[in-house]
Amino acid sequence: MGDLLSPNNVCGQNLLRIVSRGSAIIAELLRLSSNIPECFLPPDRIKDPEQLKYAPILFDYQYLRDADECEKKVNESQELLDIDQEFQENFEEILGRFFMLFQSVWKFQADFNKFIEDVQVGYYIQHSLESIVDETAGKQLLSEALYHFGMMMLFMEEKIPGVIRERLLIAHYRLTGGVGIENLDEIFKLWRNTGYAPNSEGKRPKNHPESLFARFPPPKDVVRLVIGHLQTDDVYLMNPAFPDPDHRSTRLANQAGMLYVILYFSPDTLHKQKGTMREVVDKYFNDNWVIATYMGQIVDLFVEWAPYAAAKAALDNVLNATQVKALAEANAKLAKKCERDLQNYLREGILQQEYILDNIKPLLHCMRNCNIALRWRLLHRKTRVEAFRKILLDPASPMQAHEIVALLLNTSQFEFLLKEVLQALLAEKDAAWTTGKDSVADRLTELSEYFTGEKALTRVKRDESLMQYFAQLSQQVRNLNLDEGNATSTGRTIKSLIAALDDVEQFESLDTNIQIKSFIAEIREIFLTMIRTVNIKNEVLHLMETISDLSYAWQILVDYIPIFHERISKDPGSVTFLRATFLKAASMLDVPLVRITAIDSPDAVSVAEYYSGELVEFVRIVLEIIPKSIFTILSQIVTIQTTQMQALPIRFEAKDLKEFAQLDTRFEVAKLTYRISTFTEGILLMERTLLGVIQVDPRHILEEGLRRELVRLVSIAMNKYLTFPEMSMKEINENMQRVARTLDGLKKSIEYLQDYIGIAGLKIFMQEFFRIVNYNIEQESNRFVKKKTLDSSSRYQSKAIPIPRLLTANAAVEGEEFGAMTFMGRVMAALLALTDPTRTIYASECAAWFEHPAPDVQAAARKKDSLVTVEVCGARTFQLLERSIGAIGLRGLDRLVAFRTVHALNAFVKFYSTQVHPFRTMLDQIRGALFPEYKIPPNATKLYLNAIKKLENLFLPMLKIVRRLGQGQLLRRQIANSLQLGCQLEAHHLFQALDTFNIALVSELRNPAMNQVLVQDAAAKTLCYETAILIESCGLDDPLAKVYVTSAPLEGLPVMIFLFILAYLPKLEYDANFGALVRRKAKFPLDGVPMVVGLACLLRQFHPSYTRKVLAYLGQFVRASLSEAFADVDNKAEEVPRDVLNVLVFLEQLCKHTGTPRQLVYDFVPAYIFDALSFATAKK
Repeated sequence: MGDLLSPNNVCGQNLLRIVSRGSAIIAELLRLSSNIPECFLPPDRIKDPEQLKYAPILFDYQYLRDADECEKKVNESQELLDIDQEFQENFEEILGRFFMLFQSVWKFQADFNKFIEDVQVGYYIQHSLESIVDETAGKQLLSEALYHFGMMMLFMEEKIPGVIRERLLIAHYRLTGGVGIENLDEIFKLWRNTGYAPNSEGKRPKNHPESLFARFPPPKDVVRLVIGHLQTDDVYLMNPAFPDPDHRSTRLANQAGMLYVILYFSPDTLHKQKGTMREVVDKYFNDNWVIATYMGQIVDLFVEWAPYAAAKAALDNVLNATQVKALAEANAKLAKKCERDLQNYLREGILQQEYILDNIKPLLHCMRNCNIALRWRLLHRKTRVEAFRKILLDPASPMQAHEIVALLLNTSQFEFLLKEVLQALLAEKDAAWTTGKDSVADRLTELSEYFTGEKALTRVKRDESLMQYFAQLSQQVRNLNLDEGNATSTGRTIKSLIAALDDVEQFESLDTNIQIKSFIAEIREIFLTMIRTVNIKNEVLHLMETISDLSYAWQILVDYIPIFHERISKDPGSVTFLRATFLKAASMLDVPLVRITAIDSPDAVSVAEYYSGELVEFVRIVLEIIPKSIFTILSQIVTIQTTQMQALPIRFEAKDLKEFAQLDTRFEVAKLTYRISTFTEGILLMERTLLGVIQVDPRHILEEGLRRELVRLVSIAMNKYLTFPEMSMKEINENMQRVARTLDGLKKSIEYLQDYIGIAGLKIFMQEFFRIVNYNIEQESNRFVKKKTLDSSSRYQSKAIPIPRLLTANAAVEGEEFGAMTFMGRVMAALLALTDPTRTIYASECAAWFEHPAPDVQAAARKKDSLVTVEVCGARTFQLLERSIGAIGLRGLDRLVAFRTVHALNAFVKFYSTQVHPFRTMLDQIRGALFPEYKIPPNATKLYLNAIKKLENLFLPMLKIVRRLGQGQLLRRQIANSLQLGCQLEAHHLFQALDTFNIALVSELRNPAMNQVLVQDAAAKTLCYETAILIESCGLDDPLAKVYVTSAPLEGLPVMIFLFILAYLPKLEYDANFGALVRRKAKFPLDGVPMVVGLACLLRQFHPSYTRKVLAYLGQFVRASLSEAFADVDNKAEEVPRDVLNVLVFLEQLCKHTGTPRQLVYDFVPAYIFDALSFATAKK
């Protein structure tokens, strides 16, 4: 074995490298299988309706037969083209990883086959297949290479079914065009859909999985050779761990799993070779039929071998209901005996060094029996044969789930304590040996000196023979050697020395001296201790690791989590036993890492981190019952504190002391608090534990568990209460108040807890609330952006403390006005519904939205006495919003509205490029007719009317976008005002400091010399970025001055906006009560201020010349209209035309809301026109 695995042996190193790659590939397969993009899953498994839109562009292998037709289908639809582009941007990286996985499996089998070919043609001198399998390491590596390839295909069928594989491969092929990919046809062939569907209750396609194994089969002679050796040899030399013949099935369990997989490469054996299968079953499966393959994958041979005649006949020959019942009874009897032995060994003070050294063999025998009983019971409770299940899961059986968990916990604790003592003995072995040897030598020297007769107070006659005898014994003891090579001879020497002491003790001069006899007895005792020390070797620990292996139960333990939770709830102190169980479960890490570490592969870290992370996640799930129980108790405490306990007044009379003391209530709080302390004490008793490459700190686990439960409760509460089916103001206010009360209760709970377990409760609450809000903002913003933020790339999602993805059941598809995916989306939708510009009026002076009857229905409303103006959204609404979702929620809502604004602007650019583009010639003609703007065009009124009529079909889609922009901008400004007010009240000094720093930084940026330095300095860029985040969080920014998108110049846009304004201003009129333009009739779907702000936002995204052009056209319109109105001197107009007044009001409000300088407007509309006009006239 040493020769083949020698670093200088090229053949052995190449084979070892192939096998280690197999372990790394399987780890990557398992990792990716839990990260399959949701859009590739079957429709019934897709939770996010947004993912369904990708279905038309996902193809299976049918694409290869008619690629042109499939691409034509996509290219003919602009919608599908956009979806396809979005899909490629979002999934390019993950598709690349999946393809590398598929490619690496094919390359694995190709490299293995090439290795076999090289061996057979003599490339490796002095090595042949026969010489390789003559060595134990060769048999192991060849078997593992075939085993790994088979497990890759079986795992692929279970974890990434054929339909998903084909879609992933074709998606990657369409993305890359297949350029630069070698062996593409072979990869497609290997992963073609077999028709197998996981969890299909035993139903599987004909000849599955052997048909999959036959696509790229290894050489038949290699398969036959490996099967032969697995069939007859103890390949992994497990006999020292399980020497008893009754333990054969456990001893060969690993080989049995390998043989099960490798037999699929030789289906003829399973179908026809009855003798071979009879031999296999008799050796491996005569008392077990549920086995574990790689990483605890469970296989029921009665189900899996049912289609194979020879295999099924062999199983039926040895196993039936009667035999299974007998096996179950024997296992239960063994388990009960083990439980009694464990109870005895686990008593306080039993497993001490002396006891262990004297009883190591019985202890190892008990360990074997416990693990054998556990293995058989855990595996066979997973049988899928109904008749056997009734026997094994019989309620009258003495081995129920609770008893199995108890046996597992006690066995783990027994193994942990035993290993701990043995490790300490081994660590102290050299020191103990040296101390014992020196002690014996010194005592023998003292005895030699004693018989000189010269020692003071000895009063003994000099005896030269005894003096020399004990001196010689002392010298022999000093010459004893502890080296491994001399251990046997050393043990014999010590035994001979003990016998010599027994003989010399019979001399009369010694036999009559009690002091000397006691001295010799002490020397004998030290000698015995030294012998026991010699017998303790590292091989004992290795033997225990093999015996205590729990990797077979990796998939099974999940079924027993409710039992673990129940035990912890009843006895929090049992958590200390769980530490030993977790360490026992960590044995699974040896399976994938043993070959990777042997070859010193760089994949070792990645593979170890993956499996260690999975194990730590299992630990978290088992222990999550503690934070859940704690929060349940905390809710009771908070309820008592808020509803039953009275606040103590500053002063009260002595006679009222008993009433205010509320002793019964406080005693109840004390009892509940004590229960919390017992839960936390249990987990804190666990010591720091290294699970794989991850160190688990119990305090960290407790804090993580509390965070996880807090995140779950907050997410559920917000998802439950932030739902507004009616979208009414009353409903919104009530639900916001419920959220505020619930979150306040959770905050008080975690704050109450912090003093008892030493954690920063309020800090934890704010951190997790920040994560929850921003994660939901990310998910909601996916509706508005092409580059989606998936859970795997989210900054706020965490595997250790996951945020539940609670999507709205009837989530709207992208593009709907009020559709929402998360509770933050529903909050935004509620605000949008309350401030809908089609039915509300925004009053700038009140910074609020009102419902007010339009002028055309006011008369009827007065008759019915129902002319009421109602505030539907204002400062009180945002104050309540801040109470419920906090400043963090308001900031998140602001970001979400900003994403919506960006989406609307992108929609406008797309609309202009597609719908308006055909009218570019007409727009050029209109622009030419209006040029130059400082002149009045001839027949201006007719020109305007004709132009509006020709473009009127474009104005309604544009109005919807402008309304969305204006509404979003007004909401963002209101949110900024609320944030700024809160900052000034709660952190006035910090707010002022930030404001001052912002002013100074802007001043520096405006300095050309300093600006160049700041632009080139990376630290300065970071400073500016972080300052911008703080400014936005404090509401110091101006949303109306934002530039959201960058776009190429849109030809004719100023003309289009000008005509749009002329088309819709006549539907408005000035209302002095609101100080704004309002709709003239109830049927007109617009409001003045959102329209002004929306157009200002749209113009802000383009060069300032666009704004000047629009103002120039409006000024030209005002001059032309006034010129026409007052042209007839004899028939003077009595008042300024309404359209002109509306334009002037529009310009006035544009200056007011956007900060546009009045002087800029005066360049196109003379100031005297504004001065000569009164808004009162407009009102009249």
